[in-house]
Amino acid sequence: MFEEKNMRQTIIFIIILFLLNSCNSTNKESIVKQFEISDFKTLTNYNLENDTLKMNLSLQNAIIDGFTIPEDGNYFHFSFKIKNSSNKPTSYYYKIYYQNESYKHIEEINIKGRKKYNLMAGENFYGSWEQEKIEFKKTYEIPNDGNYHLITDSFRIVGNPRNETKYFGAKPENINLSDKRIAKIKSDIRKNEAWMEKIKAKAEKNNLSIEDQLYEDAIWVVEDESKKGSENNRWKRNPRMGDYKFMLVVADEVEIGRIPKNLKNIGIKSDEYGSFLNPFYYFKKPEMNKNEGLNILVSNNILKVKASLNPESGIYISQLKYKKTLSQSPYFNEYYGNTEKHFANSHFEQFFHNINRNFPLTNIPVVEDVSDGTYSAEDYYNNLKKYKENDLITDYVKISENPGKTVGFDELEKALFFFVPGNKSNNNPVKENVGVKTRIGFTYGKVRAKVKFPDMINKENVWNGLTYAVWLLTQDLAEWNKRNVCVGDGYIPKHQVGKTDVREATNSYSEIDIEIVKTAKYWPDASYKDLSIKPKDNSAENHNLIFTGTNWDLACNEPSKFSQGVREIEWNKQKFHVHRWDKWYKALTFKTELPHDETVGTVLWYEIDWQPDKIIWRIGPDKENMKIVGYMDSTFTKIPNNQMIMVITQEFHDAQWWPTAPFDQNYIPFPKSDIKGYLYEIEIE
Repeated sequence: MFEEKNMRQTIIFIIILFLLNSCNSTNKESIVKQFEISDFKTLTNYNLENDTLKMNLSLQNAIIDGFTIPEDGNYFHFSFKIKNSSNKPTSYYYKIYYQNESYKHIEEINIKGRKKYNLMAGENFYGSWEQEKIEFKKTYEIPNDGNYHLITDSFRIVGNPRNETKYFGAKPENINLSDKRIAKIKSDIRKNEAWMEKIKAKAEKNNLSIEDQLYEDAIWVVEDESKKGSENNRWKRNPRMGDYKFMLVVADEVEIGRIPKNLKNIGIKSDEYGSFLNPFYYFKKPEMNKNEGLNILVSNNILKVKASLNPESGIYISQLKYKKTLSQSPYFNEYYGNTEKHFANSHFEQFFHNINRNFPLTNIPVVEDVSDGTYSAEDYYNNLKKYKENDLITDYVKISENPGKTVGFDELEKALFFFVPGNKSNNNPVKENVGVKTRIGFTYGKVRAKVKFPDMINKENVWNGLTYAVWLLTQDLAEWNKRNVCVGDGYIPKHQVGKTDVREATNSYSEIDIEIVKTAKYWPDASYKDLSIKPKDNSAENHNLIFTGTNWDLACNEPSKFSQGVREIEWNKQKFHVHRWDKWYKALTFKTELPHDETVGTVLWYEIDWQPDKIIWRIGPDKENMKIVGYMDSTFTKIPNNQMIMVITQEFHDAQWWPTAPFDQNYIPFPKSDIKGYLYEIEIE
């Protein structure tokens, strides 16, 4: 009886195993695809090397239209083959997606052991068809004949690929000011009592006359009006440089109805997440390919993109930035001006510094050159004793009154030049800032400039008083260029001075700097919790300069290691010391000491490697020999994600920023000769 019972249990167990195996077999059969896709190839109209296409953009139409990949109205061709395995002829639906892989947030993150969609992936640069309202395209009717049938199509990568309306506005145009127009606006402002009260308050704050402040506001009105419109300004969200991947999604009649609307039309936000849903997250989930009516393939082909800004394209002068009416200048030429040709084609623009009239310099009344050695260390120390406060000349740093005089294109050097003008006499000497900037914005990238800055110190280590800078600056303070939200207490606006509780969830200001200056490599004692890590230095007696890097995070305290004072970062087997004055201070800075001749005085590459989660600073004699001189990441500082431009300047930066400088800037003479630099090339990759 016992054996019979065991036998029955064994038979039942075998039957159960058979049924389970049958179910598993049925499940396997149930996900047999109703159609098959093969030979998905992209970039088929170009010659690839090891499945990779390298493309260097010239940005020839980028000023007005943004830049497209490829250029010249061309498109990338792609193809795939489809075999209909169903029992009848059928049409299918397909869509291609692209995504920048070099500068992206990962699409999926682990939260408490579970994989979740990373909302930051919604800001990755991805796209599909140029018109987002074109959803999935329909193939011709594919016969169920057991053969593969070829489908071909094309696409290109464009700015604002989701066609978001926040990037719409007026079509870019060359704005010309007129005295008549400015006078009319000023008259209208005077009739507005509330506005006039604001004018008076701003004039006092900015140390301007009411008339000058009226003029400033009139310029603002012209600029504001020039931005209003409904044109798709693709240049406001330009394609990112680096590597691109391509994904093909093909669906049958059933599955196309199950794909979320916001993935058919990538310009629609997801109701579930309240943000854009990245297709490279949704379609790459393992369960997606288990659908019998859905096929998802990622191409083996990679597109590598970089861009080169051409100095020979010239320099445009914007009347809105110069803030004066302008018709002609003796310095206008083929490479410099404000004609329609300059407006449409020049990759560069003259940069005019905002002069803070609340912080004038007080200079010794001496005109002399420092870098050539005619102003010695002995002269400097003698003048410290010789000139008293009443002898000093109090004046603001100036900007050029003659557009094009201090910037231009040198045909022999094949480079842009920029120079601080010398003073030919001792009568009314001035110190003047100079600079050029790019007109094409970008987000992220290895942004590098090939520059020859002039010598900064002479053989006796005396400083010429200038700061040389290669920096990234927000392209626009408008709403479209807002940074992502500060999850901490918020950003402190750039114009806000001192300790404050005024904060904003988001802000449009961003800046990442390289500044080269003659100062000490240490910070004041109060910045060190442990004075044993304070470096020893006597900067007046060495022939070194300080390479500084700064990220203006607007005091967003979201990062887990946000701090004040000096803090050490260790990365890539190197140690860097970053500094913030206090918790309200809006920037984080490092200092790295380098020999003068490895920093300026010769042609060098200066690089800011700006990534979503980190910034790396490099310098070197060529692109293959770049030295890492600075680093900070998102655990220490909020990394900007908006669109910026590059600026190259030589400026009499207020020395209060560098309180450990060995030479008092006020006792540096007015320059006698021009102090000239060259910009040979800018690359973004």
